[in-house]
Amino acid sequence: MISVPDAVARLSAALGDSLAAQLAAAALIEADALGLPRFGIAMLDEWTADAVQPATGEPQAIRWLDCSSSFAPLAVASATFDLEAAARQFGIAAIFLRGVRGFGRLAPFVRHLADAGLVGLAGAEGPPFVAPHGGAKAVIGTNPLAIAMGRGSKRVVIDVASSSATMAEIRSARATGKALPDGIALDGQGQPTSIAAEVAALLPRGGQIGSLLGLVVELMAGVAGGGRGDPKGRGVFLLAFDPAAAGESIDWRDKLAGLKSDWTTGGGHWPRGGGLPAGAVLDAAFAERLDAYLARMMGRGD
Repeated sequence: MISVPDAVARLSAALGDSLAAQLAAAALIEADALGLPRFGIAMLDEWTADAVQPATGEPQAIRWLDCSSSFAPLAVASATFDLEAAARQFGIAAIFLRGVRGFGRLAPFVRHLADAGLVGLAGAEGPPFVAPHGGAKAVIGTNPLAIAMGRGSKRVVIDVASSSATMAEIRSARATGKALPDGIALDGQGQPTSIAAEVAALLPRGGQIGSLLGLVVELMAGVAGGGRGDPKGRGVFLLAFDPAAAGESIDWRDKLAGLKSDWTTGGGHWPRGGGLPAGAVLDAAFAERLDAYLARMMGRGD
């Protein structure tokens, strides 16, 4: 067994022990603790000793960065801190990343921005694997979108894929031979299939709504950010703004609390975007996997 804080501290040290390293490590460990191992420390398979962290500098209201030589979680974490500083200075800021390899969950990064008193919005596009609503051919990626706002019990974190399933779920089904649910995938002829090995395209989550949500992410991360069609990796966008810039004219915290009350008393679930309880632990098998990755990163592996 290993506690989550201990696991984060050990991985953070191996990643350089910067603030960005701490956020990246926390994001990876959290994914494993939430039962999403494909987005957890398995992403360290993409880590190399010569990976570089994108250069930082004076805060800018808008930036475009090539992250093809970076370890993706560390690059996104670094960009998150840059974005936080820029949003505080300018009131609103955006960063577009391209060439991002092996990207995982968005929730930890927008949650960090919310904890800093900002509103965080992020999306990630990827290789074509999802057909548009009414279509039969893959055009965009699974294209998740995330937003976070508020602190403590009032905080809301939404992180949702625009597709009916993730690529990780399809890979898992292919490896196990497990049948897919009906209505989520198409084969190479554009016909519905429940056989993972036959999947050529996923369908959007919720029909036209999910399709348009995926298109929004593609427009931002793929078109405006330059990620679409980049053979070096995915496109990611992060946007943050400071709601306190409105001054006393808008009491956004009170409005957020009121919305949560209306939502939950109306029977809705107030999404928190994952997160872990204090004292969360991971099992011995995870600890062994983490040890193996850390040994390789420190040059002690095979």
